[in-house]
Amino acid sequence: MIDLKQFTSRAVIDWITIGVLLNCNTQFQWLQRELKSVIGRAPYVENIFGDKNASSNGFDIRFQEPEISIVLKAMAAIHAKFGLGLDPIVRSVEISVDFTPKTPNDLARARMARVLMNHLQVNEDVISKVRDRPRTVWGREEGKTNRLLYDSQPLNSEENKRFLIETDWDRAPYTDGTLEVGEKNALVTWRVMDKILDRQNIAAGTFISLDDISKRVRIEVTLDRPKVKALGITYLDDLRGLNFTRLQGRYFQFMLPTFINYASQKTGKRKAIAAASNPERASKFFKTGVIGLKAMDEVRAERWLQMRRTILPDIHERGLRLSPIDRTAKGVAGTFVAYDELNDRVRIALRNLGSRVGADFLSGA
Repeated sequence: MIDLKQFTSRAVIDWITIGVLLNCNTQFQWLQRELKSVIGRAPYVENIFGDKNASSNGFDIRFQEPEISIVLKAMAAIHAKFGLGLDPIVRSVEISVDFTPKTPNDLARARMARVLMNHLQVNEDVISKVRDRPRTVWGREEGKTNRLLYDSQPLNSEENKRFLIETDWDRAPYTDGTLEVGEKNALVTWRVMDKILDRQNIAAGTFISLDDISKRVRIEVTLDRPKVKALGITYLDDLRGLNFTRLQGRYFQFMLPTFINYASQKTGKRKAIAAASNPERASKFFKTGVIGLKAMDEVRAERWLQMRRTILPDIHERGLRLSPIDRTAKGVAGTFVAYDELNDRVRIALRNLGSRVGADFLSGA
């Protein structure tokens, strides 16, 4: 249903937060005014050592849709005006990959959004804690959240595992909402959306409506300081040497589910098990994507291993042996293969972003 050749793909730094330690104390508005004269608009500036309006020498500065060359000029202006007691530090960053239809088309964007939502795989544990689980968020009022995987508070962890296997309680994501994975303010979070607005300020109620040509589907990954450090990034200048394609394997990974071909099974019992399993797994994937299906397969694999351990002594006493576990693909439950075409598109987009960042460092030097 999707032809990736009908989309252009581009990776961007959506925003970056830089921490600065000044040689003198000042208030955030004076730092903000100095930055506005360089970048053309006032960035968000936060005092990290006290109340918002208090005098301080430590601030976090968030640059929206930054060109690194402009960020470097802003740091040079701060250094000239206030002095810097430490090289600027990358505190957090949000990297996005956009998919834009070559011919504007609402249905094409909706399909692309569901492809990203359903095929996204994450290496972090986003199942154990309910707040980490994938969910659709929409609107600005509280309570506008729809969790794809159900969890019951009165039940314990083991009892709740049955909801990871069952499909009746699953909810598919809303394409006109935002899919979020990871608890708010977690060290890493993911968001997938059909982006029709830009530079949205919810508090101020302002935004820019995109024209049809600019509307696109976006996947965003937000990395807090520990995850940024794990990439080898401490100081702003470290971005110069970052291999952005490393982000693909860590945070922009897409997988395809595999299903048993029950027609190839020799025995009636195997055919029956395979035929019954496929619709359940297909339903789990359709509603909760690779993340939900992986959780389902892992619980099933765990229970199957427990059963094997229970019956193994009796099998050995009878002089028999159990057949080895069949691994269909990779993973704990052996049920996924890489979505190579989509992963390659993301990898190329990230590589091109790295080239642009490198060029910005050269032009800003």
